[in-house]
Amino acid sequence: MVLLCFIWFSALYFGTYKLASYQDFFAPLKFLSVKYAVTSLPFIFYIYLFPENFFRSILRVCNTTLDDAFLQYTYVQTAAFLCLILGVVVVNLRKKRDALLLLPVYNYKNIKVLAFCLFCAGIIVYTVYLSRIGGIVNLLSNLDKRIELQSGQYILKLLPILYFPALLLLICIKLRNKTADKIAFVFYSITAILIFSSFGARKNALIFIITIIVAYHYIVNKIKFNRTTFLAFASLSLFVALYILIIPVLRTGNSEFDNGHKSKLRVKNLMYDTSYTFIDIFAANYYNSQNAWHLKGFFDPVTVALSKGDKAMLPPVDQGAYFSSIVKFKKHFEPSVPRSQLSGSWPIENFGFAFANFQWLGIVVFFFLQGAIFSLSYNHLSKQPGNPFLIAFYVFMIFNFNFSNLRLIQFISTTPLMYLGSILYNKFCRK
Repeated sequence: MVLLCFIWFSALYFGTYKLASYQDFFAPLKFLSVKYAVTSLPFIFYIYLFPENFFRSILRVCNTTLDDAFLQYTYVQTAAFLCLILGVVVVNLRKKRDALLLLPVYNYKNIKVLAFCLFCAGIIVYTVYLSRIGGIVNLLSNLDKRIELQSGQYILKLLPILYFPALLLLICIKLRNKTADKIAFVFYSITAILIFSSFGARKNALIFIITIIVAYHYIVNKIKFNRTTFLAFASLSLFVALYILIIPVLRTGNSEFDNGHKSKLRVKNLMYDTSYTFIDIFAANYYNSQNAWHLKGFFDPVTVALSKGDKAMLPPVDQGAYFSSIVKFKKHFEPSVPRSQLSGSWPIENFGFAFANFQWLGIVVFFFLQGAIFSLSYNHLSKQPGNPFLIAFYVFMIFNFNFSNLRLIQFISTTPLMYLGSILYNKFCRK
C-alpha cells in the first residue's frame, strides 16, 4: 500500500505541474506541486523501503496497521490537494485581466540606501536580542533550549527585516550590474543565513534561500531549465542537504556530537525532520466525530497574550503539542490543556488543523480557502512583479500560511512588516 501511495501522489503532483505548464514558473499550481512533492514523496518512499522505521507509537494509538494508515492518509490528502487546487483555479477564473503593466523606473540610489538601512535595523534587532539572553556564546551553547531563549522576546518579530536587503540589491544588480552591488548582495545574504541559523532552526534560512531564487526570477532574469540551471540547482541542493544535516547536530549540543551520538545525521531522522507527512498520517487516522475539536482552543493565543500568569499553566499556542502528547502518553488530549501537562510538539499544518476540528468538512473548506488565498497573493504580486516585499510575502504565504493557531499568529505579526516595507519601496525606490 505504501508503494501505491507513493505512485499515486507522484502522478497527482507531477500531473498537476504538467497541466499548469503554460503558467509562470512560480505560479501557485506549479509552486504547490513542487512543494508537496519535495516535502512528502521522499518520506513516503523511505517508509516503503524501511517500513519498520515508521513510528509504531502512531499505529498503536490509532489502533491501525501501516497499510491501513497510509490508505486513509491517501484518501484524505487527495481530497485536500484537490480542494487546494480548486481554490487556486476558482480565484484565477474570477481574476480580471489586467492591462499590460509598464516597467517601473527605479531610483538606484534610494534602493541602496533603503537596503542598507533595513540591514542595519535587522542587525540592531539581533544585537538587542543577544544582549537580553547573555550574548552569542550563550545562544550557541544552548541551541537545544532555543524555545525557552526566545520566549517573551517579541523583538524577534522584527527579524524578518533581514529578508529584504538582499532582495533590494537584486534590483541594483539588474539596473547597473556593478561588482560592488554583487559583493553587498552576497554579504547581506550570508549574514542573514548565519543569523537565521544561529537559532538552531533551518526553516527560516531555507525559506530565505527560496525567496532569493524567486526574486531572481522576477527581478533579474526568468529561470529556465537548461544545463546551467541544472548545475546551479544541483549545487544548491547539495548545500541545502548539508545544511539540513548539520543544524540538528549543532542543536543537540557539543557533548552529544563529541561522544559520537550522531543519530541526527541518520537518514531516518533527516526524513522525519524535513517532512510533516507522519503528523498528517496521525491526524487522518486518529480523529473522528467523537474526539474532534470543533475549534476548541482557537482563541487560546489571545488568552496567552493577555495573561500575566505562569505560562506553563496556560494552553500552548502551538496545538501540535496535543498531537505529540497523545502519541507519547497514549492518552487523549485536546484544547485547552495547560502546557505543563504536555510534551514536545508536532507542528500541525492545514491538514492537521482541518481534520482534527471538522474531519472531511474541514479538509474541503480550509484547503479551498487556503488555495484561494495563495492565488490572491500571487495575483497581488503579478501587479508589481518586481516588488521584493510582495515577492517575500508570496513565498511566506506558500510555506507558512494555514489556519492553525501558530501560523495565524505568524501571519498577523509578519504581514504588517512586509506591508510597511512595500510602502517604503513604492514611495522612495520607484519614480
